[in-house]
Amino acid sequence: MNQAGAMLAVAHGSRDPRHREVITGLVDAVREQRPGLRVETAFLDHCGPTTARALHGLVRDGYQQVKVVPLLLNTAFHVRQDIPAAVAAAHESLPRRWKAGVAQPMVAEPLGPHPLLMAGLERRLREAGVWPGDEEASVVLAWAGSSDRVAAAAVDELAEDWQRSGWEHVVPVPAVGDQAGDAVRALRERGARRVVVAPYFLAPGFLADRIRGSALRAGADAVAAELGNAPEVASAVLARFDGAMTGCLAHVA
Repeated sequence: MNQAGAMLAVAHGSRDPRHREVITGLVDAVREQRPGLRVETAFLDHCGPTTARALHGLVRDGYQQVKVVPLLLNTAFHVRQDIPAAVAAAHESLPRRWKAGVAQPMVAEPLGPHPLLMAGLERRLREAGVWPGDEEASVVLAWAGSSDRVAAAAVDELAEDWQRSGWEHVVPVPAVGDQAGDAVRALRERGARRVVVAPYFLAPGFLADRIRGSALRAGADAVAAELGNAPEVASAVLARFDGAMTGCLAHVA
């Protein structure tokens, strides 16, 4: 058996083919930053492979220690429930001849909040022609939204920290209805000279498209691309992998 550790990066999955394409690019960027690390991908839904299939493949190849990194930006239901449950079930379904020598996989923290993601957001804004810390620019930080109070509080804190770096305003807005457009219009009414949108999403999809359309119809000056395979995001994945505590088992809360 291979005593070296491996990473299993677990994404949400989507019927939108762009999702898989971007996740594949992100995992490739992780491999480029750490060539000696075995990294495989799994998806909770819509795409393959499943968590069980990916984990079984790593074990079949001799990996006894696997750390699972959720490719998700916040601590909400998928991170606290779905991924630990999928990992525990995948380990339980290992053939008996393999299970005895394989530790139950450790589950790392989700990617956000993390300072590297803020740097990734700034990279995407620069690519859209907006220099970070532009005191004349206000930012709509558009995210998926969640009824989870911890998740919402984390995005609010990210926005507050980011505003202190020099932006005129940073306003977090969930991808619900026309709220991105409403936020753009509200900032204009407050006197914002320039309004830009930073999507707090890993990959394009229905919600990110809704935000983009809503913001542009409302007259946003720029809408950045999703975080995707930005180098800072790949570094955040590795930071979570390195930070997973030895002995911290996957569990169902």
